[in-house]
Amino acid sequence: MDTSTTPRFHIVLRQRAPWPDLLARTREIEALGFDGLYLVDHFNGLFDVTDPTHEAYTMLAALAPFTRRVRLGVLVCGNTYRHPSFLLKQAVTVDHVSGGRVDFGVGAGWAEREHEAYGFPFPSARERVDRFAEALEIWDLFQREERTTYEGTHYQVLDAPFEPKSLQRPRLPLLIGGSKPRMLRLTARHADLWNTGGSPEEAGAVSRQLDDACRKEGRDPAAIRRGVSPSLNLLASVDAFAEGVAAYHAADLPDLYLAWPQDAAELPMLRQVAREVIPELRGQTPAPATTTGEEPRHPHAIAESDLPLLTQLYAGLADATSRRLLDTLIDHPDQRFDGAALVERLGLARHDEVARAVATLGAAFARHDLARPWTEAQRGYLLPATAAALLARARTQ
Repeated sequence: MDTSTTPRFHIVLRQRAPWPDLLARTREIEALGFDGLYLVDHFNGLFDVTDPTHEAYTMLAALAPFTRRVRLGVLVCGNTYRHPSFLLKQAVTVDHVSGGRVDFGVGAGWAEREHEAYGFPFPSARERVDRFAEALEIWDLFQREERTTYEGTHYQVLDAPFEPKSLQRPRLPLLIGGSKPRMLRLTARHADLWNTGGSPEEAGAVSRQLDDACRKEGRDPAAIRRGVSPSLNLLASVDAFAEGVAAYHAADLPDLYLAWPQDAAELPMLRQVAREVIPELRGQTPAPATTTGEEPRHPHAIAESDLPLLTQLYAGLADATSRRLLDTLIDHPDQRFDGAALVERLGLARHDEVARAVATLGAAFARHDLARPWTEAQRGYLLPATAAALLARARTQ
């Protein structure tokens, strides 16, 4: 677990937009160099409850294969919406889909009207935290033990296997959202990451309370990485962003969870600070602009003039499975391969390795502003003969 004070910048995408928009935003979040992408655990809109809202872990699993680097998670899952066994199974599943990049964000649950609307029981605050405390113990046991038996007041599991485990060891990083005294004690006892909201002064004060809770639990406060969902508008200007980040950092809150702009006018500012300000805050050299204006890049289909670029791309393929998959498509132009056939032909252990290889190849082409030259249909992948011939030449250069 990274507990350094180097700032990290995450985007809370939410999932109240059509799939094509969410996918495009996800790709841009990764391309802009943000550290994490998080959804929210709600079933209706924030400002208008009729806004179409996708289920969090379902959508996170769908988006995960289109990313390669960013941390993924839900900020945060209400324990009252699902049985703890099911929630952890969802998170571990997405961890495998993503290659081990999920932060397990959880909380006790709070939105009473949402529970009422969809028929979820909404016990008292005391009971919700009691249930959350038991869930934390169950989540820990499932990830450490081959079989788990737990006899709690609210939850019981009997000789339960839990496989597969997370790809991350010893467990998924646990992110707790909460600010009340009992939640801070549970955070001090269990969490790797913590998120709160508010101004730098408000969030800093709660963070100091968490320090006290850690000391009472006999735990080093520095073992828990702190983050905040800012109440300040950091996208008003470049100066507002830099000053706001500095204020939160001074309050020992190095991680910022920034909402994807609701106002489209703020989107250019998000892109600008990602390219120009955030690298400097990390002590990096800002990346050169790769586009004109503020519009996303539009990859183009490969052409004869791209042969030097394709030669460079092919030579730079470090992932052996991706290279073998591309070779297979090059050597069999106009032939469609479904996932099962590629698993067998490439000697892979799992079907999802095909998707990972395809995603790696897609990212390599995208980095050069090139569209994927193969087509993907329900029946598999096909590389047209013209594209195959051009890539074959690039392979031999």
